[in-house]
Amino acid sequence: MYNLLEKSQSAALGTMYGDVPFTSLVPYALDGKGRPILYISELAIHTKNIHKNPICSLMVGKEDKDDVFNSQRITFIGKVEKIPEKDIAEAKKAYLAKYPTAEILMEMELEDFGLYRIEITKIYYVGGFGDISWIDVKDYIKHWK
Repeated sequence: MYNLLEKSQSAALGTMYGDVPFTSLVPYALDGKGRPILYISELAIHTKNIHKNPICSLMVGKEDKDDVFNSQRITFIGKVEKIPEKDIAEAKKAYLAKYPTAEILMEMELEDFGLYRIEITKIYYVGGFGDISWIDVKDYIKHWK
């Protein structure tokens, strides 16, 4: 599970667009507690959705090319929040460690982009066909310390 999270480059972010689900592809990194970090634009529909309803899901997966039903995936459920100023340096460091090319965007200090993180409330993991479980959030966070 942790290997999947560290190696994957993008995830499906699910937000609420009014009363219907809206899913978009986003790059993500993980902070020191394993919480997903997003660098997203205020102009994006998913960010506008978050401002109206911060509850979201984020699914990271790896397709098994031989048997799609056996594909590994993890879904985080939680609340998206803008990262507080005191935590920006740490989040930026984690994000740039995964996406060094994003430094150009961050240096431009585009006013519509910001760092957000998901405060995880639930984790659902599928390791493959028949390997399914809810992961205790406290146990998950302990792994990253």
